[in-house]
Amino acid sequence: MFRHVYSFLFYLALPGVWFRVLWRSLKEPEYRHDPLQRFGAVPASAFNEPEVPDNPLHRSGSNNTSGEVSQGIRGKPVLWVHAVSAGETNAVAPLVSRLLDRGYSIVVTNMTPAGRDRTRTLLGNRVENYYVPYDLPGSVKRFLRRVKPDVLIVVDTELWPNMLHYSRVAGVRILLANARLSEKSARGYSRIRNISREMMQDVTRVAAQTEAQGCRFLKLGLSENKLHIAGSIKFDNTLPPDLEVRTEAAKQILGPGRVLIAASTHPGEEQAILSILGELKKSLMDLRLVIAPRHTHRAKEVADLCIAAGYPVVRRTTGQSCTHQDQVFLLDTMGELAGFYAAADVAFVGGSMVPVGGHNFIEAVMADTPVIMGPHLDSIDDIAAQFLEANAMVVVNNQQELSAELHKMFASKASRRRLAVNAAEVCSRNSGALEQIEALVVELVNVRV
Repeated sequence: MFRHVYSFLFYLALPGVWFRVLWRSLKEPEYRHDPLQRFGAVPASAFNEPEVPDNPLHRSGSNNTSGEVSQGIRGKPVLWVHAVSAGETNAVAPLVSRLLDRGYSIVVTNMTPAGRDRTRTLLGNRVENYYVPYDLPGSVKRFLRRVKPDVLIVVDTELWPNMLHYSRVAGVRILLANARLSEKSARGYSRIRNISREMMQDVTRVAAQTEAQGCRFLKLGLSENKLHIAGSIKFDNTLPPDLEVRTEAAKQILGPGRVLIAASTHPGEEQAILSILGELKKSLMDLRLVIAPRHTHRAKEVADLCIAAGYPVVRRTTGQSCTHQDQVFLLDTMGELAGFYAAADVAFVGGSMVPVGGHNFIEAVMADTPVIMGPHLDSIDDIAAQFLEANAMVVVNNQQELSAELHKMFASKASRRRLAVNAAEVCSRNSGALEQIEALVVELVNVRV
């Protein structure tokens, strides 16, 4: 009953949802592309195969009780991988590549244009890529009828009641991979306990990042036999094989001198960094700031902030390199962050000085760059705690502390090196999640339901 009430309220809210999509499309026109996909209207047969009759084992309302392992479209398993946006897509791409090498057919869905862009860049035409259907009964069932997945892999924390319910009803095995649940999110889900308990009953396996995360899923109603503590696949993400080439290219673009990169920034964070820059340059005359906003559609807004603060800015999309007069470089492209991390002396990772929850900083530490973050780390609290305990990153509480810490770090190469070495040791201790989650997927593909 609670899920039906939720669905009814979602239908009522749909005009507002569409208005928000149209509003966002003013800055990101890609939001207007393929709108029917959000209602499950994807090609009737994935992978450009001739349409085949619906498999009754996948029809809404049916249950696979035959003991046969369904093989999906083209006679081989079909996996549905849902990664909400660019960050989740970056994290899951290595897993998807390994599963493709096993011969599985894969459909990747995203919520945002940035996610779809990263899917195309990282996985190309090896996968089918659509917008995820809205969590409405009709949309989800339509998508399931047309894609006919055998396994659904949901990345991080994307818990949608109808997606999970109708997938389970259709005989789809469900894995929450790289699953995380912050204390704040757990409190929110506990307020809708009936729906949360039903979702936990729908999933087949949860591969949680940490013991603490796993306990939160158990408190929501997950059975212990469904829980697996696998760690985070972000620790297994490898840097681009051509990182040295990318790093050298970034250094050529930025020119000589010391580099501070502010990555994945949100409104308020760019202003904070820019206000500190003048004080830093009093003792660091050769310092150059790289700003990589979390959302590239904000590039003009950020460039205007730099100009208003009195700093000449070069945008990556212009193809120009910095001169000695250019004090700020704006990385307004996707997929180039690793090279610029490696070219930097210190990295500030955003979503942390403002109450967003903190973004993934592991790419920076893998590039051997010391990391500073703000106090808002709700989304990455368990992982961040490991780095803090090992003196492998620095957390500051406000703009004044950020300024003081940057002065200290630029003044001591030994301190920067110590942070980088400690961070590498934390990453090494936590590697191996990718293999564990791949094994869980293979198990679910072969399970008889």
